[in-house]
Amino acid sequence: MKMKNLLWITVVMMLFPVFHGNASGWQVKDMGVGIYDDAAYDRELRIVEKRNTWSLAELQARSALRGQGRVFGVWLVGPPVNTYLNKNGVAEYLYKYRLTDPRGAATIYGPSGFYMPGHTTIFINPGLPGKWKVDFMLWQRSTEQVTPIGSVEFTITKEDVAKPAQPGWQVKDMGVGIYDDAAYDRELRIVEKRNTWSLAELQARGALRGQGKVFGVWLVGPPVNTYLNKNGVAEYLYKYRLTDPRGAATIYGPSGFYMPGHTTIFINPGLPGKWKVDFMLWQRSTEQVTPIGSIEFTMTP
Repeated sequence: MKMKNLLWITVVMMLFPVFHGNASGWQVKDMGVGIYDDAAYDRELRIVEKRNTWSLAELQARSALRGQGRVFGVWLVGPPVNTYLNKNGVAEYLYKYRLTDPRGAATIYGPSGFYMPGHTTIFINPGLPGKWKVDFMLWQRSTEQVTPIGSVEFTITKEDVAKPAQPGWQVKDMGVGIYDDAAYDRELRIVEKRNTWSLAELQARGALRGQGKVFGVWLVGPPVNTYLNKNGVAEYLYKYRLTDPRGAATIYGPSGFYMPGHTTIFINPGLPGKWKVDFMLWQRSTEQVTPIGSIEFTMTP
């Protein structure tokens, strides 16, 4: 298993993950593109920002093309490696991927191993503006069978897109799972994202204590400094409605986003069943409430 996957290229991104098939013993949990922190690359996936449009100018300004630290690339998440070891104690499943650049030239890489928690990251240094595509494939050791997993398409531009006079607010990402709140107000560190969890697992992982690596939902928009009003105060805040499996709903907010543009909400779900979080944008000058999107997740005992 290689310790780091480094691919030097050039990119901007438009993300359309399509999850195709799964192999017995392995299922895709998440895939995406953006900036991640590789400080603990082989122990956890720390996503700093996930979105579908980037420019070379921004990536260079944020030092995301140096190949270490907070870098730009794609990621793929499956189950922990110890859940699919063969009789010899070796991982039965590895991954391959096909990278297609804006000119249509395609190169296949792998097979390579996943890190023990079940994820992999691929650093990309995008030098060619246009639309790119990464096709992920699962490779089975015993049969050498290759199974398509899903695709990520993205676009890279040379310069930042000109900001309108009133930039407004647009959702970039939302999700549910376990996140690390060590730097809660500076960056969003997603440990694992999926929509089905058990109370037993969350308790065993210490995710219901309210600090550290905790369970909850997150919402990501643009940096707060892009939507300050004439008084230097954020024009947009958020509200959310939490609905439990019995249908009881409670509305919270309005509350402000952290300066990078995200928010996290710790949830301690004591009731098995289907839960729902409805996000709403609240505008300070008009007090208008606009639906943003919803997240549904299932809790089992």
